[in-house]
Amino acid sequence: MRPFPKARELFQRIRDDNKRIVLATSGKKADTKYYVDLLKIDNLIEGYVSGDDADSSKPAPDIFTASLKKLGGISPADAVTVGDTRFDIEAARKAGMKTIAFLCGGTSGAVLREAGAITIYSDPADFLAHYDELINGFMSESIRRRI
Repeated sequence: MRPFPKARELFQRIRDDNKRIVLATSGKKADTKYYVDLLKIDNLIEGYVSGDDADSSKPAPDIFTASLKKLGGISPADAVTVGDTRFDIEAARKAGMKTIAFLCGGTSGAVLREAGAITIYSDPADFLAHYDELINGFMSESIRRRI
């Protein structure tokens, strides 16, 4: 298995922007550790929350709620998630968080938009290419129109 192009670079860019990252997944802890090692992002994240750390899986908000706690209990309104399924977006919304969506997981843009994604990129490389645009105009009208 190979990571999506520019995935590690995206994590690095986010950290370079002084943003904190917790990886949140419904997967098992051992699988999550495998992907952290594969991407070589252990030094870029503050940790991860796996399905083993939550009572209920997505679309329940438990994984995202646990992630916020791992970050010291920051407000959901101050956090943004990245997901590639409607379950990611629904769970984040239930936790009070916004979601940037990726198409590379196989879910259609229409489904991701309907679930509530604030913007959609094809993959990590596409997000990285537009990172400054998103951050400089986060939640501006032009970004909302993109979805």
